[in-house]
Amino acid sequence: MFYLQKAFLNVRRHKMKSFLVVLVCMLIELLLYLFIGGLKANLQQLARLPEAVSVYARVSNLNGTMSSGGILIQENVIDGLIKSPHVTELLYTVQMGSALGQIKEKDVMSMETGDVTFPLSLGVNTLTASPSLSVKNIDFLKGYGPEFLEEDNALCIVRDQDMERNGLSIGDSVWITLFYPTYPKDRYDLTYNWLGVFKVKIVGCYSEMWNSAEDSKPPQIVFPSKWVRNLYKQAGVMFFADSVRFRVADPLSLNEFKGEMKKLHLMPVISQAQHSHRGIALTVNDETFVRAASRLVDNITLMRVFTPFIFVTVGLVGFVMSYLMLQSRKSEIAIMLSLGMSRKNCFTLLFLENAAQNLMGSVIGVLSAALLTEVSVLLTLVVTGIFFACYMAGTMAAMILIGRFSVMTVLSALE
Repeated sequence: MFYLQKAFLNVRRHKMKSFLVVLVCMLIELLLYLFIGGLKANLQQLARLPEAVSVYARVSNLNGTMSSGGILIQENVIDGLIKSPHVTELLYTVQMGSALGQIKEKDVMSMETGDVTFPLSLGVNTLTASPSLSVKNIDFLKGYGPEFLEEDNALCIVRDQDMERNGLSIGDSVWITLFYPTYPKDRYDLTYNWLGVFKVKIVGCYSEMWNSAEDSKPPQIVFPSKWVRNLYKQAGVMFFADSVRFRVADPLSLNEFKGEMKKLHLMPVISQAQHSHRGIALTVNDETFVRAASRLVDNITLMRVFTPFIFVTVGLVGFVMSYLMLQSRKSEIAIMLSLGMSRKNCFTLLFLENAAQNLMGSVIGVLSAALLTEVSVLLTLVVTGIFFACYMAGTMAAMILIGRFSVMTVLSALE
């Protein structure tokens, strides 16, 4: 307690020197606070970037000219995307053809588009998989909602004009013959193949929405894709989706995500490739995210590179300031030692004096920072702790260097 009181008395006694030290400490604390605060802000922005800038991807054919309506995406790709921790909000559709009534396979092995009641039939895994569908434009049978599309049941919704044309009503159970499409030898010609006859309940009716270019061919009838997949499996037919899109769960792990997509044999788009209906390419819309993330990463990297040099500089400033102040008080130190004070006690007193000046400068520096930026308790403790440790390390080095002088030599010079 005695040393603390004595240290504060010395601070008051050497007002100009103390003012200079406090001013320097305040400026260093302020600059250090702004620097570390800027680094923290950049790290927080990088962590929040995936929420602000989403990255979406879409499966297409190799040359990128087709990503829905006529593309064939293998089932193992769908399963891989469903299991992937890097994929979220997966949306996929299945293109089909369907006809009212029970048509046997022996009666027709393949059918043209004009021969089926609903050539624009679609299986979806959720309502948002088709841009034509929205809760606002669908009238559901009581007790049913859009969640039926995520289940494995023989249910469907039909476009209003097709309901009227075929004399159908919500709640009807009808026999429907389903057909799956193929594109022989990758030609543009679409061929429908018999899948089976199934009794399906109509649980909704929707009116067309024309909000985007993708609505140019809205589906006439919509089934749950999980139910459709099981029908393919039961019939021993290879399942293909005709559109797949999703959001990347963590854009900060884009490299890991793209590595996993390569394992699913999804390649980057090659615009010069020949036309094909096979969905084996992946278009990732990550330009905006990568550009923003790159800027933040560059800033963070640069600031981290400079961080050690800044800490060393703070220590050097502490050394120089303390050395000059102690050098100017060498005679005072010699007198204290000649009066019987041990070197340990003498330099403890000087250390506490410097620590008091350091802390006063830190407090004023934090108050100054509060005028320029948002101040947090944790950041204040971190910055002040770093500053105190670096500055006082320099002070200790200065004391060790100053402490080697000869007391008799200094006292003789005073006479």
